[in-house]
Amino acid sequence: MEKLNIRILSVVIATVLVATSHIANAGPGYRLSSKSPVPKAPIASSAHRGYVFGYGGFVFGSTWNNNGAFDLDSDWQEHCPPGYDGHYGFDPASIPMNWDTDNGWSFGGGIGRYSGLFGGSRFELEGSYLSNGVDSLQYAGFALPANFDLSTKTVMVNYLKEVPFGSATGYFGGGIGWAWTTMDGDIDTIQYGSTDDGFAWQLIAGMDFPVTERLALFTQYRYLVLDEATFTTDFGDFSNTTEENPTSHSVLVGARVSF
Repeated sequence: MEKLNIRILSVVIATVLVATSHIANAGPGYRLSSKSPVPKAPIASSAHRGYVFGYGGFVFGSTWNNNGAFDLDSDWQEHCPPGYDGHYGFDPASIPMNWDTDNGWSFGGGIGRYSGLFGGSRFELEGSYLSNGVDSLQYAGFALPANFDLSTKTVMVNYLKEVPFGSATGYFGGGIGWAWTTMDGDIDTIQYGSTDDGFAWQLIAGMDFPVTERLALFTQYRYLVLDEATFTTDFGDFSNTTEENPTSHSVLVGARVSF
């Protein structure tokens, strides 16, 4: 795990160094304004209003606290009603299930528009995909083997405020949208292939580095918050629901092309 984190960090640093060298080679006449990476004295044909972008990167593992519940039929209701914690040692309608996701990966892209709002802003429509795996969990205090993935697809509308940093540009902001999260795999051979969806929001901060008049590279941090989710077994007899909003932290690298 530590070696993987070091390798990811090395890739990010190398990308920044390459982008910085391109800025130096471009000369002092280049900057990244709210319009695009264009010369300081642009001509009309070099002004850009829109852009497309793409990225990929690293998603840190996180902790999910869940509450499991059996689909109690009449026999269960009679012998083990909700609240019962007899010889089973737990309430079958409220079973603590906690797991830590492994480090994972993400990619995405979208389209945006430059704006002079507040001295330099951007508006974006984007889609993204995140994936993390789980290989064990705690079920009512017992350790159980697991082998499933948690993958999330999002569609977001973002607002970013630009902050000039010499030849480069920093930015910060956030977005709101909708997310679909799928649990696919098994817990102790019990199969899941379940998807839930809900509102999502994110915070974004990053740095852009111009390479050419139209091309810029960027590095970015994201904090994504999902709605509470419920996942049900393939048999439909058991479900687990998050006790709080799942979150993730990502470090990304990408490119933006202006038009």
